[in-house]
Amino acid sequence: MNKQEFLNALEEILELDTNTLSGTETLADIDTWDSLAFLSVIAMADEHFDIVIQGDKLEQIQSVDDLVSLVQEHLSA
Repeated sequence: MNKQEFLNALEEILELDTNTLSGTETLADIDTWDSLAFLSVIAMADEHFDIVIQGDKLEQIQSVDDLVSLVQEHLSA
């Protein structure tokens, strides 16, 4: 997985235009970031990257880059 692939998948979940996210965004500042998006990210990570992200780990995430790092951490483990 590269960062751009993940950002593209996240943009789709958040119903954002392609190439909208750079990674520096704070999740709470994204209008479409809500509990459904939260669950969709967990499902996307499982479906596309075959990893399971625990909800408590995801709750600690503040930015898009934090989320990318969490997924990359799981992939390299």
